[in-house]
Amino acid sequence: MTKKRRKSTLTPDKITLRQGYTEFIQDKIAINSSKETLRTYGLHITNFLETSNLWDVDTHLLTKDDYQRWIERLQRDTSKKDVTVASYCRSVRAFIYWLQDYQYTDAYSLQIPKYQKTIKVCYTDQELSLLLKKPQKCTEVQFQTWVFINLVCATGMRLSSALSLKISDIQMNEHTIYLQSSKNNRAQIFFISHEMLVILRKYITLFDLSDDDYLFCSAEKKRLAKRTIQDNVAAYNRLHGVEKTSIHLFRHTFAKNYYTQTKDIYTLSHILGHSSISTTENYLRDLGVNPADATAYNPQVIYVDKSKHRRHRNMFKL
Repeated sequence: MTKKRRKSTLTPDKITLRQGYTEFIQDKIAINSSKETLRTYGLHITNFLETSNLWDVDTHLLTKDDYQRWIERLQRDTSKKDVTVASYCRSVRAFIYWLQDYQYTDAYSLQIPKYQKTIKVCYTDQELSLLLKKPQKCTEVQFQTWVFINLVCATGMRLSSALSLKISDIQMNEHTIYLQSSKNNRAQIFFISHEMLVILRKYITLFDLSDDDYLFCSAEKKRLAKRTIQDNVAAYNRLHGVEKTSIHLFRHTFAKNYYTQTKDIYTLSHILGHSSISTTENYLRDLGVNPADATAYNPQVIYVDKSKHRRHRNMFKL
């Protein structure tokens, strides 16, 4: 009787790119990728498969040329900026690399098109002074918007995170906010100042909010929609003579100001909820701050008499 031996290599099952896409998304759900990330993958990868007519093509027939031709089509679309094209390509490259990892397609490297990076312009000190000044006479919506702006300016919190907060997440005695859900599906703790606590206490009292209520909710105690708070912030900013209306720009401004004042990139990375220091470094460079050039502490400058340096600098010459 001949002993049956196991195969030295396994031949991957043949599946279509439609099936591959479904498995890819299921895999991302299994590792708790955020809804925002899944939505981005869906938009970008669907564009790739639809415009290239690849939905029902076997995965092993996918080539690098398919990826390159798709990029060329994207670049001809005048409605898409170079940075948008690069974002689409990151998602599709992640999908194709996933197919390669599971041996659904051949291995080959893929490049992301280069694009001209621009420095993000943050809110100025003057603009922040106008927006953070307590309004004397205002509507409930304006007061709520003022509280929201104060919170995101003080914590660097993302819009989605701020809208997910409930009153029970705020621990007044500990000066902390416990964020139960974030973009990276990681819980976070934000330490808040006494001044911010005073603002939150008054807001919670005026709006008669209980522990189970969302911090930023409608009159019916329903969680505010992103579009609603975006429109409210835009109207509030313009009312106070500030043309910038981006909510995410408050996060940029917080990051830039925090690092400029502390030079503590490690704590900043933790506050922003980044997965690595390199992410925070890139974030700061996009804001015109280069962490490699920052010198928070230089004992030679602080303690050494420069005149002595000049007087004796020739003593080591040969």
